[in-house]
Amino acid sequence: MAGYRAVTGMVKTNVHDHHMYKIRMGELESLLRALGYRIVERIIQVRPKETVDYVFGKGKVEEIRERIKRINPDVFVVYNTLTSKQKWNLERKLGVEVIDRYDVTLMIFREAASDILSKLQIELATLEKAFPYVKLSASIKYKKMRAGFRGGGEYAYHKQIRAIQKRMKILRRKIDKLSRQKELEIMKRIEGGARIAVLTGYYNAGKTSLFNALTGFEKPVSDMPFTTLSSKYGGIEGENTYLVDTIGFVLDLDPRLIASFQLNLLDITHSHRQVLVVDVSDKLDLMRVKLAESLKILSELGKGRESLVIAANKVDRLEDYEYDAREEVIREMLGDGVPIIPVSAKSGEGLRELVRAIVRAPELEIAE
Repeated sequence: MAGYRAVTGMVKTNVHDHHMYKIRMGELESLLRALGYRIVERIIQVRPKETVDYVFGKGKVEEIRERIKRINPDVFVVYNTLTSKQKWNLERKLGVEVIDRYDVTLMIFREAASDILSKLQIELATLEKAFPYVKLSASIKYKKMRAGFRGGGEYAYHKQIRAIQKRMKILRRKIDKLSRQKELEIMKRIEGGARIAVLTGYYNAGKTSLFNALTGFEKPVSDMPFTTLSSKYGGIEGENTYLVDTIGFVLDLDPRLIASFQLNLLDITHSHRQVLVVDVSDKLDLMRVKLAESLKILSELGKGRESLVIAANKVDRLEDYEYDAREEVIREMLGDGVPIIPVSAKSGEGLRELVRAIVRAPELEIAE
């Protein structure tokens, strides 16, 4: 994909949003650049709601079509989550491949996947995302064939649909089996008296670097988003605590993706302590958005703030006054009672304090 050109677009339905949409589009474009795309244009439409047929209004679609003709990109990437009908209509109207932010996340996951479990989950998530579109496109082709081929199109249509359904069933069965095995392993550790502490948070916050620094491991670290797709376990020296490096979060993560990676999130569900790694070298507004998204996902997984520690990572990149401003924002969002530990996986600053905060974790009832 290196050297490929992308036009990005969004329908902004909140007319009062003059700032957040830029952060969201910036995150989408960062993911695309990580995949090797060059962003050549950004198109925003403000309207009260998305249209059923195109997401964008019909007049805007015509305008986008003219721009696509002029620019000739390889892909048009829409921030809004597209239905099969919207994707089909846009591709036929614009004459170019159209994908949404969910597709982009899956593409990144495929690039990063190295183990069997991750590959199974990504294949299932991809099929579940594509299935409605395949059904729609196959049915349209079947209707066109119907008059002249006397049922041949219908046979091909049903054969294609059944093949995808069969593959998804096989994948779910394999993932369910692995899920049961993993849960038994986690519970065995806990019943043996071990504590589970997870490193969690946004992608590229430095979770794997902290994991390596705290455990002595040398797990691969990369600027590529989602280097960690399957949980990594390590022990903290001198403590009966397992430290787990988990999959990174992403802004406006589609709930379907959370469901597909439920197996990875079992570690968070069963953990005694959640170490939320926050990249404090981010701009304040971006840091605030990422922290809010991380807290929302942890809450959805049944984790409250009583078991939370904030690892304010990459403090080596900041002046003292810059860090103070960020800690104040974190404190405003979390209230009192949640430890905030300034750390640097690179310089080693704050690592002892972080270990003490993890080990001091209150005994909590583990989720059933």
